[in-house]
Amino acid sequence: MTYPCGIIRDLLPLYIDDVCNEDSRDAVEKHLAECEKCRNDYEAMKNTGDFVERKKESFKDMKMETSLKNVKTRINKKIRNIILGAIAVVIVFTSGFYLLFETAIKEVNLGEVSVSAKVHSLESQRDISTEEVTDSESVTIFSDEEDNSEIVNVKIPEIGNINLTKNLIEKYGYATVVSFSSEYFLRNIEMETRDNTIYITGFKTTLLGNRAENYQKQTCMLEFQEINKIVFVDDKGMETVLWSR
Repeated sequence: MTYPCGIIRDLLPLYIDDVCNEDSRDAVEKHLAECEKCRNDYEAMKNTGDFVERKKESFKDMKMETSLKNVKTRINKKIRNIILGAIAVVIVFTSGFYLLFETAIKEVNLGEVSVSAKVHSLESQRDISTEEVTDSESVTIFSDEEDNSEIVNVKIPEIGNINLTKNLIEKYGYATVVSFSSEYFLRNIEMETRDNTIYITGFKTTLLGNRAENYQKQTCMLEFQEINKIVFVDDKGMETVLWSR
């Protein structure tokens, strides 16, 4: 197959640098054997040192650019892997910390918890003015005769001051404060209230960081109801009375 001189002249630099494939080399050599003009161009190119050096430098630059791109790609990949690894470590650490120190999954035996309760009558303490002084162990309802607001401030000894609606006070009439004392921080108390009785089925704490020596941890819970009994129910359905009036 015969190629035009223009194509052959374009291939000459590659032919001189010996970087063309075998088919191109054969095509150039056959053309040069037949075409004097291209043969003269070939000799001129081959004998021009500057041209050859420029081609060599250009080839080196191409190799250097390719090498730098490869290095940049590897560095970017390593940086990406480091960032992803750091994110994974943070996620694992956070999840592990939450699982060990925050999640309520460890059962606390009944013998390690003491339960008590105190029932306060809200109705008997209704309409107390802010200037009156009452027993510190009683519920105090602070109200103002000129204030027509439905919200009143109620002080319950074991809980402190809370805001309640007058409708809630009239509806329930009682507030029962249940206290749980243990050497453990009780993160979860599984319980249900039925017919003035609280039924407890389990106490749970965290795996770690849940206790300290010589320190009683107390958890209080407020029920707007008159509670008369607190009962523990084990996994076999056996009931143990923890507190009663």
